[in-house]
Amino acid sequence: MIVGIGGTFDRLHKGHEVLLKKAFEVGDKVLIGITSDKLAAGKGEVQPFDVRKRNVAEFVEKIGKPYEILVLNDIYGITLRKGLDALVVSSETLQRAEKINRMRVKKKLRKLKIVVVKKVLAEDLFPISSTRIRAGEINRLGKRLKPLTIALGSTNPVKVEATKAVLAKIFPALEMRLYPRSVESGVGEQPFEGKTVKGARNRALNAIGDCDYGIGIEAGLFYSKPMGRYFDVQYCAIVDKYGRMTLGHGPGFSYPPEVVEVVKRGRSIEEAFEELYGEKKIGQSIGAIGLLSKGHTDRVQITQQAVLMAFVPRLHGWEG
Repeated sequence: MIVGIGGTFDRLHKGHEVLLKKAFEVGDKVLIGITSDKLAAGKGEVQPFDVRKRNVAEFVEKIGKPYEILVLNDIYGITLRKGLDALVVSSETLQRAEKINRMRVKKKLRKLKIVVVKKVLAEDLFPISSTRIRAGEINRLGKRLKPLTIALGSTNPVKVEATKAVLAKIFPALEMRLYPRSVESGVGEQPFEGKTVKGARNRALNAIGDCDYGIGIEAGLFYSKPMGRYFDVQYCAIVDKYGRMTLGHGPGFSYPPEVVEVVKRGRSIEEAFEELYGEKKIGQSIGAIGLLSKGHTDRVQITQQAVLMAFVPRLHGWEG
């Protein structure tokens, strides 16, 4: 099987290497298209074609299978000709590969097999890219070279502590800067149902500014018909500088009916617990769950779960 793969291959990095290895794994011979200097113009300070070609050749020579390096003077290269069986692409260029197959059908050529390789993540959970390497953000292996900046859409000590704990687990080797920011949730003091998610999203979006990540956390009441009760569920939204958002939520716990009744009358959870139990500003300390669980857990712990769940898609490079 003859396999095609194409790209600029500037600052040959770990992501490129994974793509190339997959192409040789799939094919008996690999045709490697490298964009010309003219086609690569406008992408920043891209290495000259000869340098990029040499780096690719030095890497694939070690694999020990037949290959040919071609100059790409347009984005399609040889993909619209005969003599090719498959394409290896990243998830980022999948749409172009699908377009190529539609164009091949119009030319009465058989479709190419498309093999998709997931983007390789740097240690900051963003994809490794030549653009980021040129900017000095990461090196070719995905090691972060600048501090990771995170904005939290709250100055609540509980949320700050919980977020710090999760970030330390997710990014143990990174230098980080966390900026707690007082922002509006846009949903009122005590949200119900979908407004809870909206509040978390708004906090993340309003907080991020020029940071790498923005995190929003919002707790709200959700009614369960099977249980016939309201449950407190904490949601976390994480938006990144590229505009991608992921969501997660922590465990839910049931409120006493008398608390729910007070809240339905327009009071906040904090006000309800102060009125019924004499606990002031409970949301700034152990939270309602700390009181209701008799100290077996607290708000910091369940907030950590919400933040961690919002990171789950990012740990695997999912699209959200």
